[in-house]
Amino acid sequence: MSLSTMSLRFFLFPLIFVFMASGMASASEMRLRLAHVFPQNTTVGEAADEFAKLINERTDGRISVAVFPAGQLGGDEAIGRDLKRGSLDLAFVNPNSLVGLDPLFDFHILPYIATDYETVDRIFYSPDGVIQKTLNDTLERNGMKAIGYFENDFRTISNSEREITEVSDLDGLKLRVVPSQSLKMFFEQAGVNVVILPFPELFTALQQGTVDGQENGVILTHLAQFFETQPYVTITNHSYVMSTITASQKLMGRLSEKDRALFIETAMEVGQRQVEANRAMTETAIAEMEEAGVKVTELSPQAMAEFQKLGMQIWEKLTPVYGEERIAELRKEVEGN
Repeated sequence: MSLSTMSLRFFLFPLIFVFMASGMASASEMRLRLAHVFPQNTTVGEAADEFAKLINERTDGRISVAVFPAGQLGGDEAIGRDLKRGSLDLAFVNPNSLVGLDPLFDFHILPYIATDYETVDRIFYSPDGVIQKTLNDTLERNGMKAIGYFENDFRTISNSEREITEVSDLDGLKLRVVPSQSLKMFFEQAGVNVVILPFPELFTALQQGTVDGQENGVILTHLAQFFETQPYVTITNHSYVMSTITASQKLMGRLSEKDRALFIETAMEVGQRQVEANRAMTETAIAEMEEAGVKVTELSPQAMAEFQKLGMQIWEKLTPVYGEERIAELRKEVEGN
């Protein structure tokens, strides 16, 4: 071997090593996308941003998460389908909007499982309860995994036509209802003309009078400024919605065991803080809507009993869909047994 050949080889070897090492480093880096439908200034929007920030910090920048809020990547159904395909990595998603994928996605949104936070915490946030078990299993069956939970809130009704003080006041109203089989049946039973449309389209539909009203939590109704065209809000608490911080199974398969544990730990931590922040905002949202001239109505005990009776009829009708054993287990948990 000539001296010049040896010199060239010694010169090239460090460069080849650096190139290979650089390639290995970049291969271990991950650039992920996270989507949700919530306005960025909501507790959910802030929790999504916090999750992305913490993942970046806790992996020393090795994994970064870009957040796409306010339906930039589509509504919940589109987000869910992308998660299932693995073309989207992460989402703060409302599983009840994914009933087109599996009817069990709205089991947890059945009317009147709970009407207060004490009952909610006992039933919805128990890892051994039927709601989390059903939700987790259904997500995994559809290519997704719940890595944490967040609060959407108790659902209430707003509309532009009249005050709602009893079930009969709903008759004839055109309401946008979340794409849930149980809530669609609940409102149709009350005489509502149910309209299903993606959340990002809702504000315009309310402005243009395409729908008379909608059902969502008071915080979202306030922050999304739906109340600007909705002078009547009724605190029905007809359904509590716990939603999921969700990863695609494709992403979970790409993560190391250590990173999977980190994602779950971070999601659970962020979700718990979001729940606390969300509940602290409820009274403020109601007060500010009232100051803006909105009539906020609390149902009388008699009216609440009437709404709950309607809700139980939906439980009966959907028992063949959700399964007698699952409904019986939920009834036991509601009764505290």
